[in-house]
Amino acid sequence: MRLVTVLASRGCEGGVLAGDGSIVPLKRWGLDSVEDLISAGPSAWETVERESLGALSEWPREQRLASPVMTIPRNMFCIGLNYMSHYDEGQRHGEPMPESPIIFTKAWTTLIGPRDDIVVDRSATEKVDWEAELAVVIGTGGLDIPEDQAVSHVFGYCLANDVSARDLQQANGRFSQWHKGKSLDGFCPLGPSLVSASELSDLSGIRIELYVNGVRKQDIWPKDMYHPIPRLISYLSMGMALLPGDVILTGTGSGVGLWQEPPEFLHEGDVVEIRSDVLGVLRNRVVDRRE
Repeated sequence: MRLVTVLASRGCEGGVLAGDGSIVPLKRWGLDSVEDLISAGPSAWETVERESLGALSEWPREQRLASPVMTIPRNMFCIGLNYMSHYDEGQRHGEPMPESPIIFTKAWTTLIGPRDDIVVDRSATEKVDWEAELAVVIGTGGLDIPEDQAVSHVFGYCLANDVSARDLQQANGRFSQWHKGKSLDGFCPLGPSLVSASELSDLSGIRIELYVNGVRKQDIWPKDMYHPIPRLISYLSMGMALLPGDVILTGTGSGVGLWQEPPEFLHEGDVVEIRSDVLGVLRNRVVDRRE
C-alpha cells in the first residue's frame, strides 16, 4: 500500500496509489488524511489495503502531491552520523564512532512535497547542502520498545532530503547548531508516497541515490546503517513514548556537499533528485526567496 497526500481543490486529502498511478481517496473509508489512517490502527490499515486493490480511483495520476504526512505529533527525530562512510568523510581523524545514536530534531515546518521548490532565504544562509535519507513513520506508538519488537511499530517508509544550512549549523564552531541549521522553512522534501511496512518488509535491497543537476552525489544502502532501524526505535522510545505518526530520519551516507573538494552548495536553479527503484523520486528545484 502506497499512500499520498493530494493538494485537491478542497485542500489536502489522503489517498492510496492504484497500480496505474491513479489515486483512490481515503474518504472512501471515512478518512480525510494519511494521518487519520495511521491513527486508526492496524485493523483499519488492513481494511484499506485489502479494499483499495479493487476500488475505483477518483484522481488521475497527474496530481500535485504534498508531503505524505503533514500534521505530525512533534518535530521529526533525526539521526546524525549513522553511516560510516559519512562519518569518515567528515575529517574526524580516527575518532571512534559514538556508541549510542546521535539524536537531533528537525522542525515540522520544514516539510514540503516531493516536487515542491526548496525556497532559500539568502539572508539566513549561503551554504545550502543536501542529505538523502530513508524516513521511517511510526504506526503504533510505545514506550521502552524492545529491539526485537521494534519493526512491528513501523507504519511505513519514504524518501527524505535533510536539507541543511551548513553556515548556520557550524556558526559556533565545535558547538554545533544542528537544529537551527536544519530547520529553515521548507528544508525537508518528503515522499513521494508513504510505502507501508506490509509492502516493504525487507530493506536489504533498498538503494537511494541523490543527483544534483543530473550528477550523482550520493549512493546509499540503508542496510549499511551503523545503528539499524530496530535499534533506533528502541533507543528513541526509552523513557519517551513514540507516538503514531512520529517521523524518524535515519541518517545520510557520504557525498554531501560540505565534504566535496572543494565544498559544493546549492544555488538558485539547481535541481536535486533523490531516486529509489522501490520508494520513488523526490525532485526539487532550488529557488531564492523574493521580497
